[in-house]
Amino acid sequence: MRIKMGTSVPKMGTTVHLAADQAAYRKAIADTLRRELGPTHQAIKTVMRWTAVSERTAKYWLSGDRGPSGEHLIRLAQHSDAVLITFLSMAERLSEKPRQDRCAGCPARDLVLQNLGQEWKLSEGS
Repeated sequence: MRIKMGTSVPKMGTTVHLAADQAAYRKAIADTLRRELGPTHQAIKTVMRWTAVSERTAKYWLSGDRGPSGEHLIRLAQHSDAVLITFLSMAERLSEKPRQDRCAGCPARDLVLQNLGQEWKLSEGS
C-alpha cells in the first residue's frame, strides 16, 4: 500500500511576529472611523458606500476585529482626512523628529505635506 504524502510545507526559518502591529493597526483604524462617523448603523452604511464592501466587512473594520487592506485603506483615506492622518502617523511620516534612516537629500516633512496637498488639487482639476 502506498503511503499518502501531504502537500504541506514544513515550517522552518525565522518566525516574524506581526500580531501586535496588526492589532494596533486594526484598533487605530477602528477608533478613527468610530470617532469620525460615530457608533450608529449609519457609520456602517457610510463605510460601505465609501469602499464598496459588504456590511459584514464594514462591521469588522468598525469593531477592530479586522482592518482594511491596501485598496480599501486608500478609498477610506480619499473620503476621510482622519484616516489619512492616522495612516501617515502610523507610518511615522508626521513626526517632528528627523528620522536617522532618511537620506540627506530627502525632502522635509512640511515640504512633503505641502506637495501632497498640491498634487491632490492638481488631480482633482484634471
